Amino acid sequence: MRSSLMYKSWPIFAACAVCLLLSAYTYVMHSSAAIIRGATAATHEGAKMRAEFQLSSNNDNYNDSAASSPPARRINTNGISGDHAESFPAQQQSNKSVVLARLDDEIFDLDDVGFPPKPLTIEEVRLCDREMQPFLKGSMYSCPDPTCLKCNKADQNRKRKLIEVLRSEERMKKRISMIKTKFKPKSAVTVMTVNTGQIHLFLNWVCSCERHGIEVRDSTLMVPTDRNAANIIERNNFTILPLDWITELGFTIDAKYEGADQAGWNPHMQGHSDINSVTVIVANDLVQNDYTLLLHDVDIVWQIDPRDWLRDAAIQRDCLAMFAPRWDSLGVANSGFVWMVANKRTKIFMQTLENLLPVKGISDQQLWNALLRHHKFRQIGFRVLPLLQFQLLYDHTLRKWNQIKDKAIVVHGVSHRKTYRLAKANLWFFDEKCSAYTKDLVPCGGDFMAPSCKI
Repeated sequence: MRSSLMYKSWPIFAACAVCLLLSAYTYVMHSSAAIIRGATAATHEGAKMRAEFQLSSNNDNYNDSAASSPPARRINTNGISGDHAESFPAQQQSNKSVVLARLDDEIFDLDDVGFPPKPLTIEEVRLCDREMQPFLKGSMYSCPDPTCLKCNKADQNRKRKLIEVLRSEERMKKRISMIKTKFKPKSAVTVMTVNTGQIHLFLNWVCSCERHGIEVRDSTLMVPTDRNAANIIERNNFTILPLDWITELGFTIDAKYEGADQAGWNPHMQGHSDINSVTVIVANDLVQNDYTLLLHDVDIVWQIDPRDWLRDAAIQRDCLAMFAPRWDSLGVANSGFVWMVANKRTKIFMQTLENLLPVKGISDQQLWNALLRHHKFRQIGFRVLPLLQFQLLYDHTLRKWNQIKDKAIVVHGVSHRKTYRLAKANLWFFDEKCSAYTKDLVPCGGDFMAPSCKI
């Protein structure tokens, strides 16, 4: 009888269970909505408070940035996206608008989004760890030791000596004092390192800027690595890093350059490695002292001043780099042209990059890309620059140069036979029309098309 009663009553039990489930579901949904509304309100209120604090304490920090903003930009004025956003013409943007547009740099602590709170050491980065780092074709980080420290020790000692000499307390004070004296606070500074072997390429860049009416002397820091190069640069009225550190190294940085062959081999690779290591150290100085960095190879010409374009493109981004169209360990960033905004992320990134110099090997570009790909630095706002405006001058580019030359802002003479390619594209400006011209410094006797002219 009891089983018969239970059998007849099961629809009632089922209905009650459904009612209980619906009640529980409704309660959870209402509670979740309330939590989300509260969290959203708290986030917006926190953003507003931080913006007001930032505005009151740093009201003058963004005057230059506001003036250089694009003609019209959608800027969020109350921490909420969508229909509440308003558009401000560049000349009418208030400081508050610019502060709010850049709140992403201030709202979160670095470790809230997985970014390292301090610069990493060689041991912490573990560049040679096959389980943690992507091992791409051509990678030099193939040491069995995950930290890379047990391999190539001779080069490690060389790079450690460069850091030790350039980072001595007295020399650092003088260098930072010179930078702050020569360049306006928080301005963009172009940094190039050069030896006598490539001085003609630097002078061609100078002449390209002169030909197109672009002033660069007041915003360029040159780092010569031999006395002859320093004399030539000073003669052309550029700010140079004093050469007093060279004599303390205990070794000589190669002053020659013969050009690479088609396989990429250059007998002066060690000198190139030393030079790009010095570049990273000086570039780090600028970022740590709140300058925007334009890291720049000497084999480049400007057809238009790229700095306003880069300044606009870097809003809410940390790093822009010219494209390296390759999918191995040397891509996709070309370290010969890098625009980097100074902020708390890039300061940690650049100091980590310097810390890794002892295990860098020959290629600085490989190190840049390895760190940009590193899982600890995926929060860096990195973008590749558009190839049409920031051109690479390969042989295949030359074949269609007439079709694309007018669209290029900057042209980079990458790979081998740089002078030949620049001349072939009518981008050789180091001639009698330029105030920097010195006949004795023209390579190959001016016969750039000769097969023997590899530079």
